[in-house]
Amino acid sequence: MKRSYLLIIAVVASAGLLIAVFSVLPRYSNPALAAPRKSEKPFEDLRSSDYAPLLQGAEIDCTVSHTTTDSLDNVNACAVGETVEFCAENRATTLSGYDGLALIAETNVGEDEDPKEVAVHEDWFRLDNAEIDASYTVEAIPDRTRNYNLGIIVYDLNHQKVVEDVDALDNDSEVTFEPENAGPYFIRVFQITEDCTGRTYHLNASKVQPTATPTSTPRPSSDADGYEPNDTFDEAMAEDPTLPIQVPILLELTFHTTEDIDYFRFYTKEGRWYQATTSDLNLVDTLVEIYDEDRTRVERDDDGAGGLGSRATWNADYDGYYYIVVQNNVDSRGSYNLTLDEISAPATATPGPSPTPGATPRGQADDCESNGDFRRACVVPVNETQSFNFVPVFGEGPDNDFYKVWVKPGLHFRCETSDLSPGVDPNMIVFNGPSWEESIGGNDDIAPCNYNSRFDYYATYAGWLYVLVGTGDRTPSDIQDSGYSFGCKKSTEPFKADSAPQPTATSDSAGKLPSPVPTATPTQAGSPIATPTPGPQALSIRTLATPTPPPTAAPRFVPIDLIVYYDANGDTQPGAGEGITGVSAQAYEVATGELLAQGYTDNQGQLSLTVSSQGAVRLAIPFLGFSHLIAADGEVEEARVQVRVPPHTIPGESS
Repeated sequence: MKRSYLLIIAVVASAGLLIAVFSVLPRYSNPALAAPRKSEKPFEDLRSSDYAPLLQGAEIDCTVSHTTTDSLDNVNACAVGETVEFCAENRATTLSGYDGLALIAETNVGEDEDPKEVAVHEDWFRLDNAEIDASYTVEAIPDRTRNYNLGIIVYDLNHQKVVEDVDALDNDSEVTFEPENAGPYFIRVFQITEDCTGRTYHLNASKVQPTATPTSTPRPSSDADGYEPNDTFDEAMAEDPTLPIQVPILLELTFHTTEDIDYFRFYTKEGRWYQATTSDLNLVDTLVEIYDEDRTRVERDDDGAGGLGSRATWNADYDGYYYIVVQNNVDSRGSYNLTLDEISAPATATPGPSPTPGATPRGQADDCESNGDFRRACVVPVNETQSFNFVPVFGEGPDNDFYKVWVKPGLHFRCETSDLSPGVDPNMIVFNGPSWEESIGGNDDIAPCNYNSRFDYYATYAGWLYVLVGTGDRTPSDIQDSGYSFGCKKSTEPFKADSAPQPTATSDSAGKLPSPVPTATPTQAGSPIATPTPGPQALSIRTLATPTPPPTAAPRFVPIDLIVYYDANGDTQPGAGEGITGVSAQAYEVATGELLAQGYTDNQGQLSLTVSSQGAVRLAIPFLGFSHLIAADGEVEEARVQVRVPPHTIPGESS
């Protein structure tokens, strides 16, 4: 009996335990009313515009009911799911404007056929050689409202995203970007949503050039020259970069700002006369002032060199430095050349500003005197005619006038006289270096009955062209009234020769009557003068010997090693750091004047040339006025030339 009770109790306890367990388990609702699980549709939460690009991770089908073709035959199509790197490097085509593009393969759908579900791909384009700071705009626009819902992403050369338009609330897309490098840049066009009907879209691509920053008054820019900073007396005394001027001319000096003033220092010897001249002015109007070591102004000139150029002349009162200060009279930026010469004492020193070149008073030497040799040749500006005369500074004369004009390769130059006083008959000799051996030609009379002289020259080097204007043994009878005008013009085209003047019985500008020119008198019809009948003539034949042409000398090869140095330590030997860089040198055939080779010294001041010549060779450095003859005698194995620029002693120091 007890066993039965125990068994009943055990069964009841077990049942109670089961009821308790089932009472704590959750109850399930009707499946039809349950919320969907996120795992069932993982892309449902990605349909907003912020996450729309990620929809490309899944395939999208367009419901197509019309035949569709792509104008590029889908050469730039890339399947959805491919990596950015693969599509950019293997599928992208050149960015441009295109019509009739499609994001589906070519599809034929007949009028009676049911719509087709066609997979959508992506289109890829690339922009090569992008212009930095330009602005590029790309638009993708469906040809019909519901053809596509398009997005655009731009990637750089590292396949990193630059800019995008993935707004799903409009059907088209547009991006604008400014490249930071030349690229390439890759443009990806794709479908954002699942709602599309195929057909076509078009792509617009445009470029806007960088906009220059406007200025109130556009002015040409000029870079600072190699002597900057030299805007004060103290900066002019600095050793670097403004060394004391050692060469006769400084080229391409600049006013690199509208406030720039250039200060230079120049070593002089007591009792000698010096002249500072500006020329080849480009967009500037110079004013030159000379100051002594106490910074007291001793000379000033504005337009004494003609035109807007300046020429200041002064007499040194001591051995030491004077300052040359060059200012710009106008609010502009530009360039100029500065020439410094030692000259002979003028006949009469005129204090204050020099007058504007014009007619020289009767009996007074002209403004360029004394210019009786190469060393004192007067600098004349190009494209400007000035008045001079043959009045000698000292004695009876004759007065030889040397001039020099700066020439550049590839330009044509014409130098000529005009406006001759009565009895003046000049001639002209032209040199491409400061020596008699470097003459290249000359001219006496331009044409019969025109006593003026003219010479045309095509420049093959950059440097001074020297011109001697004189009268030889034809000294004017009235030397006190021996004026003439002289100038040189330049052109990129050859100068045309003037037609020869017809002889007349009137006097020319030189006051001389032309020689009568015989003319043939035509025979009138019916002339009583009988025409002589030639009689028989004996025919004679001579054998002429054909002259044997002189043998042509075989060309020889001449290696030339040049070094140009500033002898800072005065040991007369080129040392470390003393080489002068950028010095132009040319080698010429002496016999013909032909340019054989040219070049510039390197940062060690060295230049090596090898020329082929049949005779002597002349090595010239126009910038330094240097000329060296390499003889033609014997076999020249190698010519070694050293050009030393000596140092100057600073006042107060022992030499």
